[in-house]
This record gives sequence, structure tokens and C-alpha cells, in this order.
Amino acid sequence: MKQAVIYPAIFKPVEKDIYFISFPDVPSAVTEGHGLKDSFEMASDALATMLYDEKKLPKVTNPKDIQTDGDSFVALVSADLSQAADNFA
Repeated sequence: MKQAVIYPAIFKPVEKDIYFISFPDVPSAVTEGHGLKDSFEMASDALATMLYDEKKLPKVTNPKDIQTDGDSFVALVSADLSQAADNFA
């Protein structure tokens, strides 16, 4: 059975087309990506890796309540925890 989650992430541009991604609700889930497509894929992977074996998932913050600075922006990222669990089995 597929177990999917969705959490808000902060995408912070660090260089031309390179983003640092962090999750306010999952502080251990951090990554970076080159371009937005790669950044979203890396964010999804980081989120799944940190949460796939958690018995109790962190509460999800409303994206409107997340403060950003400069060129940073908030976007929702989904992750398939079942697939991550299979990858680590």
C-alpha cells in the first residue's frame, strides 16, 4: 500500500539555477538541486529518506505561516514513503 506525504519546503537559490532545500517540519531533511526539476526530485527523496520509518509523522505547517527571505520561496513537496522503505529493505 502506497503511503504518500506532503510537506512544505523552502527553496533558497544559492547560485545560478542551484537551490538549497529545507523542510521546517523535518529539520533533518535537507538537500540541494540543480534546476527546479532536479531540486523537487532531490527534495522528495530527502523527505522520504527521513520519514519512511517514522511511526509518528511531524505535524505539517501551513505554508502561509512560513517566513522566507530574499529570493527564497515555499513549495509543497510530496514523497512516497512506501517506495523509500522498499529502497532501504
